[in-house]
Amino acid sequence: MSAIGGIIDWRGGVDSATLGAMAAAAPGFFGANGSSRNDGHAGLVRVALATTPQAVGEVQPWHDAESARTICFDGRVDNRDELRALIGSGAPPADAPDCAIVLAAWQRFGEGLLDRLVGDFAFAVWDARTRQLSCARSPIGWRPFLWAATAGGIAFATEPAMLIRGAGISRAIDEGTIGEHLSARFVTETDTLWKHVKRLPPGHLLVADAGDIRTRRWLEGPFEDFSRLSDSEHIERFCELFDQALIATARSAGPVAAHLSGGLDSSSVVCRSHDLVDAGRLAAMPRTVSARFPGEPCDEGRWIEAVEAQCGIRSQTVTGARYDWSRAANWSADTLHLPLRPNTAATIMASCDWLHANHLSVLLTGEGGDDWLTGGFAYFPDLLRAGRLPSLVRDGLSAGFGTGFAQRLRWTLSSAIGPIVSSRRRARVLRPHLDFTLAAPDWIAPDWAQRIGLVDRWREAPRPPAFARMAHEQRYAVYSLARRHMNTDNVLGYAASKGVELRHPFHDFRLTRFAMGASGGMLRRHGVRKFLLREAMRGSLPEMVRQRTDKADMSAPVYDAVADRLRERPIADLAPVRNGWIDAGRLAAIEAEHAAWRAKGATGLPPLSPYSVVWNTVALDLWLDHAAGLT
Repeated sequence: MSAIGGIIDWRGGVDSATLGAMAAAAPGFFGANGSSRNDGHAGLVRVALATTPQAVGEVQPWHDAESARTICFDGRVDNRDELRALIGSGAPPADAPDCAIVLAAWQRFGEGLLDRLVGDFAFAVWDARTRQLSCARSPIGWRPFLWAATAGGIAFATEPAMLIRGAGISRAIDEGTIGEHLSARFVTETDTLWKHVKRLPPGHLLVADAGDIRTRRWLEGPFEDFSRLSDSEHIERFCELFDQALIATARSAGPVAAHLSGGLDSSSVVCRSHDLVDAGRLAAMPRTVSARFPGEPCDEGRWIEAVEAQCGIRSQTVTGARYDWSRAANWSADTLHLPLRPNTAATIMASCDWLHANHLSVLLTGEGGDDWLTGGFAYFPDLLRAGRLPSLVRDGLSAGFGTGFAQRLRWTLSSAIGPIVSSRRRARVLRPHLDFTLAAPDWIAPDWAQRIGLVDRWREAPRPPAFARMAHEQRYAVYSLARRHMNTDNVLGYAASKGVELRHPFHDFRLTRFAMGASGGMLRRHGVRKFLLREAMRGSLPEMVRQRTDKADMSAPVYDAVADRLRERPIADLAPVRNGWIDAGRLAAIEAEHAAWRAKGATGLPPLSPYSVVWNTVALDLWLDHAAGLT
């Protein structure tokens, strides 16, 4: 992930020293190569992390003298040949960098390019003739994009430090966003922890000129309905798209690595890549890296070993070390990001450290399998409205909810009719992250919740576009999952600081569009989640992995890290408690429940109380101290 940024000043007089400060604020990119372009009204900067053959040696910001347009591009284009064919005569050569193809396609199609562009991207195009800035993000949003209004125009960047430390944007915090974070109910798409820094949501476009700054969602469908495909057609189509995604994400300037956790999704990435190598469709097998936790319930050793035996490989082991709070504090101070979660630090962070030491720059993951392939029951109302009663009854009865035929049938009909006739039931289906009474949770101080309008923030949370099919509305939420950036922007920044780009084949735009329209009965059948993936991977995955229905519980590393921190800084001393945001007694009670569970070896189901609340509070305390400088 490269870092891009810029300042637009409609009055003229962009300071090149500020561009240098923005580049310097990018978080320690390995092999970073900063460059900029300044025409007085627009200054653009890019700190390079070249991970594709075409990106090696490219010059950004990329300028086209004929059109007077300049692009800053962070990302990867996965349908390069298709785009070049659509551009037609005058298309960049086959070996052109991705940014050149995107700029040429933008000049050919304008905003219409976005529906045609497949890949992982965030970019900004400056038109010097019209003095207009256009910025866009890919549908899933694995390339951050932040912006802030300034006295003379607008500043943007992919990293918060580039705006705050580089462009001089205020460090004032946004308590409303903090309230959502501490409540573990994060819904805002545009607000950040910084009061004056906004986020361009995934699948959105920002256009700025001297008169206005405006944003809109460009990803609005429609999405094709594949629900009438047969089982075999579903499997064939999925395999075709998954293979295409694996090949696309393996395009690299050097060897590629894959994170092998032993779970169904990461194992599918590794095993299917092995099949593609055997078939001559992939040049080389990714080197695999696995995090191990000897003696802990979250250790996935036997599943990893099964994949190793299946593919005839040996995965590099990295050991999940004890969380280093000093390192986390330095990270937040340097980057202005929240500290990484301990479960992430013990897996992806450790893997990136190993990649960095071995000069590897691309890591494939299984991220996205849970999002797109788990399935749900929002398609039941669609079957009812379409008059497909046999399919509805078959799928409902096979779901297994209830002890007898009559009970399962009642549940099926209720699940189909309820969301149609009841707005409350419909909201529960389409917005599962808000499936609760709209009231502040008991660990949030009531007066503070009222002051920041916390309940109103949830009530006014953005809704997905309206589609004809309820299943499309439910699945679209994955594209706009607001809490994703709270959990991953710091991870992406850390990986980039180690010269590593994370890539996620399951989030390929072509694959996700198919998942949007796939039959709900193919995603979940007979109570088995990811049914389509399991069937598609038959013969590729070891059977013990293909048929596993559990997942590793990564709660123990989080608890251990929090316990270490609380020994140094008790709950009563945490800034969110001292500020009157969090109820210390309730937080202590949640901590005590999980301490008892951990004392028993962290086996069995953890307590129902959300331990993420304790982590969020402790992590925010550190962030307020070292990034915001407010404790």
